[in-house]
Amino acid sequence: MNKIERVRAVLRQEEVDRVPAGFWFHFPPEYRGGEAMAQKHIAYYRATDLDILKVMNDTGYAPIGTLRLSRPEDWRRLEPTPLSDPLFRSHIEGLQRIVEAVGREVLIMTTAFNPYHQALAILRANPERPLASQEEAREVWRHHLRAAPEAVLGAMQIIAEDMAQFFRACLREAGINGIYFSAQGGERHFLSAEEHARWIKPFDLHVLRALQGEAEFVVGHFCGRGIALERFVDYPVQLANWAYQADNLALSAGKALLGGLPILGGLDERGPLVYGPREALRAEVERALAEMGTRGFMLGAGCTVPSDIDLANLIYARSLLAR
Repeated sequence: MNKIERVRAVLRQEEVDRVPAGFWFHFPPEYRGGEAMAQKHIAYYRATDLDILKVMNDTGYAPIGTLRLSRPEDWRRLEPTPLSDPLFRSHIEGLQRIVEAVGREVLIMTTAFNPYHQALAILRANPERPLASQEEAREVWRHHLRAAPEAVLGAMQIIAEDMAQFFRACLREAGINGIYFSAQGGERHFLSAEEHARWIKPFDLHVLRALQGEAEFVVGHFCGRGIALERFVDYPVQLANWAYQADNLALSAGKALLGGLPILGGLDERGPLVYGPREALRAEVERALAEMGTRGFMLGAGCTVPSDIDLANLIYARSLLAR
């Protein structure tokens, strides 16, 4: 099997010649878009020879750092971002270059942060009052929602529509195969099930439904510690990923909950994959294979690995899968 056949077999839950593997991390700011982004990802792929290529979407979103929020009602100031926006174009152009270089040998997906994540990014970079941490931004966002729900939910809808048109363009114009959808905000301790269903889920589903018929596959990355995985059972994704080590369900239990979806993961993104020793990494890979088997499973980390990881560790983890 080649890489494309291998990953497609995972998506169909068919037998593979070996379990495929994929890992990713954020590159420095100078590689956020365009040709620089493309060349960095191509070099990373060539160095690691992994089975799938996920492009980090750190190019940006126009309202981040420009929308001024003095009070909750100010979310009404958010306006739609056109597809012609330079940040959108830079990312699409970078994707086009990656597809031209390696698109015939590996499936390529780009990263879609959900509307909730983008709203927090807007708050953190608010020119009126920048916020130092993600935790502070979450609390401010929740306060704004409770104080001015119509204004904030209206802004969330605009963000969702922007993201839907942008990621459709990534698929149509650049010719990538899939989307890695980072569904954040599902932690049990943060929002109740009812709040998640009102404030986050409808906007996630708006984006995901827009991708149906456009993307060959969507990876649902359910991000966070102590996530309520049951909130995502009806998300239209073809592969699921989460960090079971972060007070979350085991992969086999989550697979059953999600109706038998193929699973990506198994390795701790802050564990032996990063820090060693090799014996511990081998044991972790063997545990993942013993639990998940070889059908409908791709080895990966539960989340993004550190940017300064030794690529040799990733190559070694992949080598353990060879038959």
